[in-house]
Amino acid sequence: MDYPLAPMLLNLMHKSVRHQTILPGIDAVSIKSDRTFPRHSHDEFGFGYVVAGGQESWSGRGLVEARAGDTITVNPAELHDGIGQKGQPRHWRMLYLSPAALSEFSETPAQNAEFSRPVNKSRRAVRLTINAIKEVTLDQPDRDHAEQLVMLALAAQLDRSINGDVRKAPSYSKDVATALDMIRQNWDAPLSLADFAAATGTSKFGLLRRFSRELGAPPHAYLTQHRIKRAKDMIVAGSSLADTAVACGFADQSHLTRTFSRQFGLTPGCFVQPATH
Repeated sequence: MDYPLAPMLLNLMHKSVRHQTILPGIDAVSIKSDRTFPRHSHDEFGFGYVVAGGQESWSGRGLVEARAGDTITVNPAELHDGIGQKGQPRHWRMLYLSPAALSEFSETPAQNAEFSRPVNKSRRAVRLTINAIKEVTLDQPDRDHAEQLVMLALAAQLDRSINGDVRKAPSYSKDVATALDMIRQNWDAPLSLADFAAATGTSKFGLLRRFSRELGAPPHAYLTQHRIKRAKDMIVAGSSLADTAVACGFADQSHLTRTFSRQFGLTPGCFVQPATH
């Protein structure tokens, strides 16, 4: 079955469905929404297509515009947003692949792989992507056929996007790197801008300005992102929503649900147990 949205999301302009596919490490998501999503990132590689409508979005690769019939992509840890138009919902479908899954379903190791085109207008690419998503979300998909279609769709996105070298990690200033390290190691602690400033020996304003310039979002947004991702990991591993909320620094389960849904368009309940068709 597909998991329903929490009541707070049940409106005419937002509907989302998540499928856990027959292929390990690959999830399928369908969202129809007029919402504007704040800047966020994913741990997975994502590719899909715009079914109807369109949107503009900011990402580390610049400002992009996608319309119906375009394929769209996102890389792990790539900060991006999505600008909706009230009363004009856009509909998109995506496959999200863990780094391990991408390595298995392409000839490129995950550390070498990168989608260089956030929007691809190739008719062949969208046709292959539609076929792959359709197959993996069938009630009784043919696993071998699904694997082949995903491989072909990936090849259409990665064929001119592969760099022979290992993908280089972004380079940050010393102060920003220190703040990032604090977030990664102490994401479950009540970190504040004052904590980051004290640890780096800078003013709160100076640290905020530098962090936002280098990452495209303030420290609080980045910390929230990290907590949401860790919450998703805990939920998938079997932790209850209430326990996860406390462990990840949220006030309660409702706070976790609101924040999670605002960022990703899906409720954390979608990941409580393996989704079926």
